[in-house]
Amino acid sequence: MLVETLILAVVAFAVAFGLAYWAYRARGDRSAFVGLYLLFGFPATLLLVAGGAVLVAGDERLATLLLLLAVSFGLPLLSPFRRALAAVTPMDPASPVDMAGLCLLLPTLALVGYTSFGTLPTPEEIPAVGFVDIAVNLVAFVVLAYIAVGVRIVRSFPAATARLGINRPSWLAIAAAVGCGLLGLVVQSVVGIFAVLLQPEVIAELDRVTDQITSQLQNPLGAAAVGIGAGIGEELFFRGAIQPRYGIWLTSVAFALFHAPQYGLNLAVLGLFLVSVLFGLLRARFGTTAAMTAHAVYNFTVVMLQVLATS
Repeated sequence: MLVETLILAVVAFAVAFGLAYWAYRARGDRSAFVGLYLLFGFPATLLLVAGGAVLVAGDERLATLLLLLAVSFGLPLLSPFRRALAAVTPMDPASPVDMAGLCLLLPTLALVGYTSFGTLPTPEEIPAVGFVDIAVNLVAFVVLAYIAVGVRIVRSFPAATARLGINRPSWLAIAAAVGCGLLGLVVQSVVGIFAVLLQPEVIAELDRVTDQITSQLQNPLGAAAVGIGAGIGEELFFRGAIQPRYGIWLTSVAFALFHAPQYGLNLAVLGLFLVSVLFGLLRARFGTTAAMTAHAVYNFTVVMLQVLATS
């Protein structure tokens, strides 16, 4: 199992690096730019045709998913769509890198959002997270973040690190990070109060799912591992790599939906979106290192509160 996982990871990283190389090369190579249109336009067309055929066959649910994916793949290829999105995000509508990123990001969000809508996993369906899982996720996010900003393609490792927003934080940045992490808990608690009032059964089941996920980590060492692992990995990818291209709001939607397979689409995920916005504002003001610190404080405190609640 471990060998298969390693092989799958190497293949995934190789594909990601290849796509990144292609997209960065397309900035000055017309044929590579046209190739990107073919690369993403082909599946968009196939999904559109398949969606129409499935709709005629009467499977509305599958047809909706296929058509949604087709639109998600195809929209970023349209320059008017990219220009409209650029009006509310930092993205460059003429950049093939930004276009390719959208062609990967939007279908992923569509797939996760659609499959998570109206569903809530049970504790039996979600395996407990262990130290190995945390380490694997950390490595995956770090590698993907560096690939996304073009390490060894257009940037050296130090330049890629700087682009990702990694810096030596000031005492003010550390204080702001700790405060932001604790403020995130307050925000999530307030949302949780409304969630309990409006979706009591959903939130009760979600509490069981959350307890199952962290069941092997409900101790100070486990809480620290969750904080550090997610704080570094997720922030490096979402706040470090994605946010400078697509802005705080779209990145926060991606961050919230990333957790939807575990938690479902409910008010708790809205809380994660708002917490993500806080981390995004922190990244914009102090850098990704501060956002990592805030995320670590937030996750560590959440797990330790679970420890206290069950002790």
